[in-house]
Amino acid sequence: MKSARANGIRICYEEAGSGAPLLLLHGFVLDHTLWDAQVDALARSYRLILPDLRGLGRTENPDAQTSMEQMADDMAGLLEALGIGAAAVAGFSMGGFVLAQLALRHPLKVRAAAFLCTRASADSPEQQKRRLELMHLVRNEGIEAFAQAFAPHLFSPAYASACPGGVAKIRRVVESQRPEGIAALLDAMRRREDAAPRLREIQAPCAVLAGELDGLIQVQDMRDLHAGLKDATFEVAEGSGHMAPMEAPGRVSFTLDQLMQRAGMWM
Repeated sequence: MKSARANGIRICYEEAGSGAPLLLLHGFVLDHTLWDAQVDALARSYRLILPDLRGLGRTENPDAQTSMEQMADDMAGLLEALGIGAAAVAGFSMGGFVLAQLALRHPLKVRAAAFLCTRASADSPEQQKRRLELMHLVRNEGIEAFAQAFAPHLFSPAYASACPGGVAKIRRVVESQRPEGIAALLDAMRRREDAAPRLREIQAPCAVLAGELDGLIQVQDMRDLHAGLKDATFEVAEGSGHMAPMEAPGRVSFTLDQLMQRAGMWM
């Protein structure tokens, strides 16, 4: 992987293709390989930048505590380091939390925004409690116990049955992560602010895509996010669980391509 120094850390990333830049932000416990299908579909038309987010994959996190705001600043710094003034950005799950802060803190960096299987609202008390339980689990029982508890919620039953190789791939990615990084990110998500009241500040064209059978982010959460944006499309990937970039790869790639065209970023 390539790497660049930004916001005080070394960020590892991959690049593919050429043309208008599209920054792809993966979700919690994952890495840049989440987007493999989108690379195959979109690298012929766009310059794809695929970082490992802070504390995941090969990107370091030297801080004991982190935040979505800090991770947004990481991405703004990465674009600066690569000489990219502004890019379209897609954020999946936790990557959507980062994208919201990137669009709010660095609006000139975001020419278009795609929110995939994510939400704008803060954690409910029940969700905060669950994150604390998972922090305790990964710190005390290790990454394999965490993966066993968390991974089954990622995919729809139909995909898990039909594509065991895809499920196994993600399980390997989860088990390769550092427990301290997982705990820090769980705490960051638990503490994140409610971005919903500020969504109207996002001026860039947006796309919102939900997984019909998502067990982690409800379709209504995605509808609420869409309702808060000024200029956004909304769609539901039928039959998809949480992992829409893998479960509905063609739908996700098409959505991103359409957003790039709507934003005037076509070749």
